[in-house]
Amino acid sequence: MPDILNLLLRWIHVIAAVVWIGGNLILATVIVPYFRQNLPPVQRIKLLTQIGKRFEPIVWGCVGILFFTGLINVVNAIGFSATAESAISTTFMRTLFVKLILFVILVVLTTLHSFVFGPKLATAIETLDESLEELPDEVKPIRKQMSIVSSLMGVVSVLILLAAVALGMGI
Repeated sequence: MPDILNLLLRWIHVIAAVVWIGGNLILATVIVPYFRQNLPPVQRIKLLTQIGKRFEPIVWGCVGILFFTGLINVVNAIGFSATAESAISTTFMRTLFVKLILFVILVVLTTLHSFVFGPKLATAIETLDESLEELPDEVKPIRKQMSIVSSLMGVVSVLILLAAVALGMGI
């Protein structure tokens, strides 16, 4: 593949990762803490749900871009002629394998967040008064599950970035 095309594919791959992972980290480190300090829980969850719904198509677009550009990048890196045994035994391939496993875990967590816990929490609070100072007991476990999934998404995202840096360094 020509160098300019290879550069373009890697750039698109990095941009998609920045948008997906960066967006998640901004939500977790800036928006959620701000809302937690300044809004009652029901109003906070409703606003975060609205933000999540707007971010969701961007996230899934990024996932698709990362999958396809990543696949092309792997083929470019190892080529078609490498034997499975020699390719797997390299440090590059072991690090890439870790990155791919983390990517799959992040996709699974994002799926749970988007299609299981998010809608469940949104349904549980849709009829609640936004000025409530505390969530009802039946909603707290759902919010806790969502919080755990979100935290795991953050940790896995940072680990993917670590794996990407390690790949770039040949570690």
